[in-house]
Amino acid sequence: MTATALKVKSTPMAPYMGLMESMSREQKMVVVAFLTESLEKSAQTAQRTTAEVIREKYKNLKISPEIEQLRGCMKLTDSEMQDERTQYILDL
Repeated sequence: MTATALKVKSTPMAPYMGLMESMSREQKMVVVAFLTESLEKSAQTAQRTTAEVIREKYKNLKISPEIEQLRGCMKLTDSEMQDERTQYILDL
């Protein structure tokens, strides 16, 4: 048994290994296409979820009056101005 087959046996997919051995090549290709699409969707969802969590975290951030007064007095570099957190805090 290959290393990949051993890895599959340790997943919830293990009961389906026997079924997959009896499948035709075309049927296996359909299963592979489904798995590939589900991996792409989960990767996209994970990226969006991280960004959404950060936006949600900073959405409820309260800006103190002291920071509000400093908005016109601060000298920021270009990279600091491009930072999403800085833009949110300074309401740019």
